[in-house]
Amino acid sequence: MSSSQAVGAAVGAVACLGASPYLARLTLTVPDRENPKWWRGAPASRGRLGVCAGTAVALGALAGIAAGWSALLPALVVLALAGAPLIVIDYEHHRLPDRLVLVVAGGGIVGLSLTAAIQHEWHSYLRALGGGAAAYAVLFVLAFIAPRSFGYGDVKLGGALGVYLGWFGWYYVYYGIFAGFLLGSIVALVMIAARRATLKTAVAFGPMLIVGALLVMALHLSP
Repeated sequence: MSSSQAVGAAVGAVACLGASPYLARLTLTVPDRENPKWWRGAPASRGRLGVCAGTAVALGALAGIAAGWSALLPALVVLALAGAPLIVIDYEHHRLPDRLVLVVAGGGIVGLSLTAAIQHEWHSYLRALGGGAAAYAVLFVLAFIAPRSFGYGDVKLGGALGVYLGWFGWYYVYYGIFAGFLLGSIVALVMIAARRATLKTAVAFGPMLIVGALLVMALHLSP
C-alpha cells in the first residue's frame, strides 16, 4: 500500500467513524416510507451503533485505499457513507430505499464531475457515466428474467455503483458487479452448509454489490 493510499484509508475510515452515529439513526427511519422527516433519524441502540460503526469504517477504509489522497476521495467517501446504512437496511428489511440509493448515484455523478474538472479527466467521467448505464441495463434484464431473486432496488444500486467502477475502467465495471454475485453465492453456500438457509431463502444482495465493488476498486482486481 502506498503512502497516498494509507492516508486515504485513514481519512476515509475516520470520516465514516465520525458519521456512524448518524448513519445508525438513519437505519431506523429511512425504511419508513411514511416518515416525512426520515433524515433526522431515531435513537439507536449500542448494538446498532457498533454494527454501523464497524461497517462504515470498513467501507471508508476501502474507499480511501481506492481513491488515495486525491480529488477522487470525497466521491468514494460518499459511497461509503451511504453504503453503510444501506447494508444494514437491506440485511434487516431486504430493501434498498431510493432515499439512500440516490445519494450513492448523486455522489458518483456530482463527485466524479468535480474530480474530472480538477484532474482534467473528462474521458474518465464519460466512461463512468457509460459504466453506470451499462450496469443498469444488464441488471435490469436480469431482474426481468428472474424477478423473484433479483429486485429493482438491486438494479438501481448496481447502476449507481457502475458509475464509480466506470471511472477506473470498463473491466472494473464487469469485475465489480461480478464480485457482488460471487460474494452473494459464497455467503449463500455458507449459510446452506450451516443449515441457516435453504435454496429458497432470500439473501440480501445489496451488501454484496457494495462490498464487491469497493474491493475491486481498492485492490484493483481487474486485468
